[in-house]
This record gives sequence, C-alpha cells and structure tokens, in this order.
Amino acid sequence: MQDIFQFITEMISQGYVGLFIICFAINMIPFLSPSNMVLAGAAVLTFSILGPVGIPEAVLIGIIVAITATLAKLIHFYVVRGSRVILSEERLKSLDSEKERVKKWGALALFIAAASPVPDDPLIVYVGLTKYSTIKFLISYFTGKVAVTIAGAIIALLGLALGGGFFESMPIVVASIALTAIITGILFKRKTEGQESDMLQDILEDELIGDEESVNERNDTNSSDIADL
Repeated sequence: MQDIFQFITEMISQGYVGLFIICFAINMIPFLSPSNMVLAGAAVLTFSILGPVGIPEAVLIGIIVAITATLAKLIHFYVVRGSRVILSEERLKSLDSEKERVKKWGALALFIAAASPVPDDPLIVYVGLTKYSTIKFLISYFTGKVAVTIAGAIIALLGLALGGGFFESMPIVVASIALTAIITGILFKRKTEGQESDMLQDILEDELIGDEESVNERNDTNSSDIADL
C-alpha cells in the first residue's frame, strides 16, 4: 500500500501533467476512488515541496482534479448508458418512467453528489440508465466537483500557512477510500433491503389473498352442497 501512495506522490511531483494522469486513473476506479477534495489537498502539499504555491496555483490544481474526475465519470456514464441494450423490456420501461423525475432533479442531485463526500457512482449509474442529458451531466457534475476540489486545495494552502495541514499525510487518503466504501456499502444494503421488503410484501399478499380465496371457495362449495340437499 505504501508503494502505491509513493507512486501517486511521485506522479503528482511531475507537475500538472502528472497530476492530470494520476487523478484521471484514480477516478476511473468505480466506487472505491478517494475523495477528490483530499486529492486536491494532497496535490497542493506535494507541489509545495517543489516550490512556492499560492492561491492561483491552488485554484489551478483544483480545476485540474475536477476536470479529471468529470472526464472519468463521463466514461462511466456512457458505459452504463450503453448497458441498456442488455436490459429486459420490463426493466427499460421502468427506467423510462423515471425520466421526468430525473429531468427535474438530476442537475441538483448531481451537483450535490459531486460536491459532497457521498459516493456519486450510484447516482451516475442511475442517470446513465435513464439516458440523462450529457450536457446537463457535464455542467452539473463539473460545477459541483470544481467547488469541492478548489475548497480542498485552499484548505491545504491555509494549513501550510498555519504551519501544518489536514492533508499532510497519505493516511487521510486511506480514510477517504474507507469512508467511500462504507457509504457505498450502506447505500447498496438499503437498496437490497428495500427489494427484499418488496418481495416479502408480495409473498405475504399472495399468502393472504390465497388463503382468503381458499376460504371463499370452501364456503361456496358448502353452500352448493346445502342447496343440493
């Protein structure tokens, strides 16, 4: 693990091109990539070792990290969107019925997801499957992401000015990855539990309806027998 962090640091130390490449590669990892806010902060600290870093440099670092994250998630978006071809007609109809809601709330949801530590991959899967507008996706996601990455870079810069920094060591990256994995797991667990609850409800309804129908059939049979007598 230490070798991985060392490699990331070495790539960032190569300058803006190295930062672009490593951040893009990290963001291509679905569901387990660390917070881009943390990546931007770590990049500022690494750049500060090589030379002075001011607000313009910190803002540029934040923009680069946001661009790489947006490009990587755009690829995820298109991959998920293309996967519609393997879905059943019933599932496609269900997804298409959600289009109006996604059209209404998609931009806000993408902005919030991009600008928060909550994993955005489940939302990207959702909007991709519902064929959300690519332009709206890019604008909403990049706006949210650039806000949080510039904030991370500025926080790291302020930390340096105060003689320390929250992003001072790579363990915070590990914590970020762990947090992402935990939150993603909770989201999927809730989704699974919801599906299981629906299945349980269907089973109970079938049982109750079936029992009621059986009772009605028996009553009808008894009534017929009495009438025959």
